[in-house]
Amino acid sequence: MALLEACGLSKTYGQGRLRVEAVRDVSLSVEAGEAVALMGPSGCGKSTLLGLVGLTLAATSGTVAVNGAPAPVEERKRARLRNEFFGYIQQDLAIVDTDSVAGNVTVPLEYARPRVGRRQRLRRAYEAVGGVGLGWAFRRRASRLSEGERQRVAIARALVNRPSVVIADEPTAALDVATAQEVVTLLLSLREHGASLLVATHDPRVAARCDRVVAMEDGREVEVAEGSPSRVFVASGDE
Repeated sequence: MALLEACGLSKTYGQGRLRVEAVRDVSLSVEAGEAVALMGPSGCGKSTLLGLVGLTLAATSGTVAVNGAPAPVEERKRARLRNEFFGYIQQDLAIVDTDSVAGNVTVPLEYARPRVGRRQRLRRAYEAVGGVGLGWAFRRRASRLSEGERQRVAIARALVNRPSVVIADEPTAALDVATAQEVVTLLLSLREHGASLLVATHDPRVAARCDRVVAMEDGREVEVAEGSPSRVFVASGDE
């Protein structure tokens, strides 16, 4: 049984001549401990698909199952499942510059159920920040960090709730080559802590280091076989 499984997902915006099919009939699964890359050019639907499988967007059609159970429809239940099951690394990082590293990383714990006390929130946040090599910056304001350090803060925040799946949207897009490789190594190491990784990227160097690549084009997907980047399988819905 897949840890996360999507079947026939589609997302349409607008109507009539303004109708846009951002994602069309995409099926995707993520196994426990697996790193899966969504690869494709800007505008191909990668970010929308991440939102659908990560339950931050509602699908026009199709289903998502988490641990074998259908994802809830009610927003309150979806929000609780998002906070318990997923860790998110957004493309713009969503770091609050005026807050400290500690303040940024503890945010997911403030919505955890059952509630986590302040002392425990800080302890878990410090462990997460230390795990990405930023223990020295725990009390430092986020605006004083480099771009690579801010990326590590975003990773620590994604990990602080000990998620089953980490969803990362173009996590290396704004980084130089050396820093990008360090961040990818850190992301892939999450599997050692029991987390799976679903990452959207346009960088073939990032995709090559994942266990499996799902290439997207015009809202649809073609799957690349593990260890055989030249072999492409056309997924259901493509011609």
